[in-house]
Amino acid sequence: MASQLKDVFSPAFLQQLATLCQRYSATFDTNRFLAQTQGSDWEQSELKARVRRVSHALDSSLNLAYPDAIQVLLPVSGHFSGLQGFVFADYVEVYGLDDPHTSFHALAHFTCFSTAEFAIRPFFQRYPELTLAQMTLWASSDNLHLRRLASEGSRPRLPWGMALKAYKKDPAPLLPILHQLKTDAEPYVQRSVANHLNDISKDHPELVLDIAQSWFGQHAITDWIIKHALRGLLKQAHPRALALYGLQQLPLQLSLEMVNAQASAQQPLHFMIELSGPADLQAKLRLEYKIGYRKKSGQLNYKVFQLSNKVWTGQTMKFERRQSFIDLTTRKHYPGQHHLQIMLNGHCYAESFFDVIVS
Repeated sequence: MASQLKDVFSPAFLQQLATLCQRYSATFDTNRFLAQTQGSDWEQSELKARVRRVSHALDSSLNLAYPDAIQVLLPVSGHFSGLQGFVFADYVEVYGLDDPHTSFHALAHFTCFSTAEFAIRPFFQRYPELTLAQMTLWASSDNLHLRRLASEGSRPRLPWGMALKAYKKDPAPLLPILHQLKTDAEPYVQRSVANHLNDISKDHPELVLDIAQSWFGQHAITDWIIKHALRGLLKQAHPRALALYGLQQLPLQLSLEMVNAQASAQQPLHFMIELSGPADLQAKLRLEYKIGYRKKSGQLNYKVFQLSNKVWTGQTMKFERRQSFIDLTTRKHYPGQHHLQIMLNGHCYAESFFDVIVS
């Protein structure tokens, strides 16, 4: 991550940003801007800290009233995308809360080159009705980036973003936006709507299941959104989610062979599965495996991995999987006994324990 940040917010990027700002504002203080975005503390900063520091440096180097600063940043932002483009929406988040109309106009522009999903969230807190009305308008826009912002920016549990506590408690005001976008032709928007519903399902599973049942079968796009939205509930084997897809306990036999009973960073867990049963059975199969990872406290924390989504054809099916135990930024492995479960349509058909060795 550190090397990636150095590439994204490199000296070349900072110099280009300063040069463009000076092009559109003759009074822009390039020396001040570069001085404020250098130093050992800059090298140690993470992504969000760097973005915020660039926002502060832009403000002091522009030395303009907020609406005038936005007029400079609007043309400059079109030269940057992705993570580099975060700085423009962040500038709005830091300095634009007192001027929502100018800020909405700016965010509508900035999101087309990067994203404004994080910057819009403080406006929900200060101006809930005004911001919701704006998001509703964007949901009907011809611009796919604005439609995506309408969904993504209002997600109650957006990763990296400020939680919208009022909508975690009562997501009902957001549902018209999702309804508007449920057949959107753009995958970029579809994924956001599905993730938004998945957010809601963590606090209001029955509400999302009600929505899924009312939408199911109306449109191929909507069906994809529903399935992606219900992924959390399907992994939890929620009965209503399983029933929606006709997933039930089946008269099949499942054998599990543990190729090795110990795993480590050097040796992945290796197991094989064989599924057999009646030749005349017609049924949908959702095959998963759950690993109970041992935490530092000694308790097990389960994570579900998908193996296959198929239809039973009466033929014996075989599966093989190797699961890595190399430490990740999102998961550290601890030594001791771990638990493997093989899940078919939400039911455990086989299980085994194995040891993890940490050198």
